[in-house]
Amino acid sequence: MTAAAQKRLFEQALALPKRARARLVKKLLDSFEPAEERIPRKEWNKAWKTELEKRTADIDNPKVKWIPWEQVRSELQAKYGFKR
Repeated sequence: MTAAAQKRLFEQALALPKRARARLVKKLLDSFEPAEERIPRKEWNKAWKTELEKRTADIDNPKVKWIPWEQVRSELQAKYGFKR
């Protein structure tokens, strides 16, 4: 696909209603992982619930060291060389 065709496709995708864009994003993300390797939604939701509960508990834990977003962003930019 040419760069011009990709640009047109991207512009068309951006013109879609919000829900249609969300469905498109899900399909694109799903395309990176074969169906047989995907985690069932119920299992995925359970894992995220557990992770969110852990992170919520960490908020009040004085042993957890919080890193400011500016520092994280700077380190990621230095490591991966991207700029915004």
